[in-house]
Amino acid sequence: MSVPTHLDLRDLTVGGPAGPILDGFSASLERGVLSALVSQDQESTRAVIDAVAGFVRPQHGRILLDGKDLGLRAPGERGIMTVRANLALFPHLTVLANIAFPLQQRGHDRGEIKNRLDRLAEECGISTDLLPLMPNALSAEQKLRVALARALGGEPEVLLLEWPLYSLAPAARRAFLPVLKRLHRHFGLTTLLATDDLAEAMALADVISVLIDGREAQRGKSEDLFGRPANAVIARLAGPCNLLPVEVDMTESKVILRSPILLAGGSDIGRDRCHPTLTSGPAQLLIRPEAVRPFLGIRRFDMLADGQIADVMPRGGGAQIRATVEGFPPGIIADIPLPAPFPLESGRRITLGWNRADAYLLPAD
Repeated sequence: MSVPTHLDLRDLTVGGPAGPILDGFSASLERGVLSALVSQDQESTRAVIDAVAGFVRPQHGRILLDGKDLGLRAPGERGIMTVRANLALFPHLTVLANIAFPLQQRGHDRGEIKNRLDRLAEECGISTDLLPLMPNALSAEQKLRVALARALGGEPEVLLLEWPLYSLAPAARRAFLPVLKRLHRHFGLTTLLATDDLAEAMALADVISVLIDGREAQRGKSEDLFGRPANAVIARLAGPCNLLPVEVDMTESKVILRSPILLAGGSDIGRDRCHPTLTSGPAQLLIRPEAVRPFLGIRRFDMLADGQIADVMPRGGGAQIRATVEGFPPGIIADIPLPAPFPLESGRRITLGWNRADAYLLPAD
């Protein structure tokens, strides 16, 4: 049985001085699901967030909540709370007062406000010694926790997160992902997350939309965007990757690859490992570094390439290497678990291999 749509965005278009910032975006969010909107352009994701929140009127399109059009409702009447990139805490109010504000707006009595505030502070990891402080005395992560607690205190139908981790350093952003995951699981709110980081979205969201130039380029689950991206831009956004130039000949059952990069000059791959729009001619073979391994003459690989180790980058329990390949200056990146079968030294000759099941063919840029 299908789950009914909770938030329905239909063909949203938002204009800007130089043309559409958002061009015909649609999405259907099921109740309790966390969906992500990913773009390197903050303007396009902000346009979606502002339109849903009621701060921007779309030039075209509709926004429905449980089938009811939100077009004529003011921002405060939509049952929606937003956490912004700048977090937008009230600078003249204490942490306690910031979190209590939406509870007071909802008309709860003092006892209920205290009970709810205590629960929110605990769930969001806000210690009691922070409650009397002003926002300017908090770290970036503490401010984020307060902003989340305040938004959750508004008991929204829908929670909007607009680049919420933007103020954190990269390592702190990664460390905060389990907190967001836990809060979503605990409160079960329909949530729309806007971010510039596809890897971040893949860690959190059930469904992801990627916007490029204001249009949706791909929508799917994490595994779709990682393993079967719509284009090379999304492939790179999803994480480190090798995009090898090849020539392809399409047949009914398989695709023949030809490239001087590959040993024996080529190979073949099933049509199920190809982008739907692929045609005979130039293409790109996508292989993630974790699928590439040294060939030692024992394990069989479907495709091989000879190279020379140029760079070695230790990574926890392994190392990432880049091997230069004749005819392909960027080289091939491979993740090698440690202990490695031989010393990983710059200048060492190496044969790298991978299998058809780990590769995907994209049209040429």
